[in-house]
Amino acid sequence: MKKIRFLSALIAILVMSALLSGCAKTSSQIESEKQEEIKAANIADVQKYTEEYFAQAMKTATLEQFTAFVDGGETVVSKTFDNDWGNRWQQFIDEHGQVKDAVVDLTQRTAEGGYTSRIILTGEDGEQMALTVAYDETMIPVSTSISPYSNDAEETIGSKMSTAAGNTITGLLVVFFILVGLSLIISCFKFVNKAAGEVAPQNKDAKKAAPAKAAAAPAKAVPAVSAPEDDLMKNQELVAVISAAVAAYAAEEAGNVPVDGYVVRSIKRLHNNKWH
Repeated sequence: MKKIRFLSALIAILVMSALLSGCAKTSSQIESEKQEEIKAANIADVQKYTEEYFAQAMKTATLEQFTAFVDGGETVVSKTFDNDWGNRWQQFIDEHGQVKDAVVDLTQRTAEGGYTSRIILTGEDGEQMALTVAYDETMIPVSTSISPYSNDAEETIGSKMSTAAGNTITGLLVVFFILVGLSLIISCFKFVNKAAGEVAPQNKDAKKAAPAKAAAAPAKAVPAVSAPEDDLMKNQELVAVISAAVAAYAAEEAGNVPVDGYVVRSIKRLHNNKWH
């Protein structure tokens, strides 16, 4: 019984510890959450300010009214900002006519610590442009910019397909021109090989000619010491000595049996010092 109570108490303690650890937050986590809440509130304030002061003004008033207001010495934010805003407004009118609609669609914090809020303007011709109002870290408007705008969500399937087809064709053309360039480079190698082949035979012929000349040199260096065959045959004593030597050698090979009938018809001197 005591064991059961002990286990129950241990389980209860573990459960309470888990709950307390899950509910407890560090000071850094609390501070981070507060910062995120402040950022979200600031973004909401910037979007509301952009909607009420800039978007509404461009929908309900004309550029002429705004210009007369500024020329009368009045300011919306500052003279520098108002002139900048008026120039963007004029640029939109020159391209698409009077502003028929103005909607704030995106407000976010910048990396520099400020904010940007974008207004989508629709003109008389139905075309749209994006007017972006930039704020500093204190949420004061400092500048404006304008750029073309296209809503991808409203883009038709046909236009998406045409865009994809255009991108595909562009990619294929790039690959095609790269392959053509590689083919031209590879084709140039045959001219290089041909030029190398024309140079190689000349070197080969030179190498062949060198040994031939070297081989011919010893032949020129050896003097002709052999006497004509007719001169040797006229020396009767030499003929007799050679005949006797041949007969003696033949008799020895035959077992010391006298051999007759040898006739010396010609004598040639060998070009070496070895006797055979």
